[in-house]
Amino acid sequence: MNDRLEKPRKVYVTRKVEINAAHRLFNPELSEDENLRIYGKCSGVHGHGHNYVIEITLAGTIDRKTGYLFDLKELKNLLEEEIVARFDHRHLNIEVPELENSVPTTEILAVTIWDILESRLGAISNKEVSLHEVKIHETGKNSVRYLGE
Repeated sequence: MNDRLEKPRKVYVTRKVEINAAHRLFNPELSEDENLRIYGKCSGVHGHGHNYVIEITLAGTIDRKTGYLFDLKELKNLLEEEIVARFDHRHLNIEVPELENSVPTTEILAVTIWDILESRLGAISNKEVSLHEVKIHETGKNSVRYLGE
């Protein structure tokens, strides 16, 4: 076997997916004026949309048999099922049950995606693989990272 795999090597694998979704930054516990002060034009009654780029990073040791950390085809399918199908072309405030009763900021979206993927990944992975990071680019200038803390 390859000498490079004699000792466990921790590696990180990242896959990107893109979704288009709308949201309204609005807390119903606050007045219209308070929402406008906090969220500005993002609190508009009809919401607004983003073309989100979501990066999912897994961490673990290379499987000596396959040379993979995690099969990227399997990761692609997982992200299509759990992220794209759930969030793409949806109004996050209205059409996504996991975001009900929250202000669906990119921060909340990152934590929600983490929770969804962590439970699913644990159910399908039989080796030392863990979710390392969820990173969401809301715009070309703004992004959020969540490391599960």
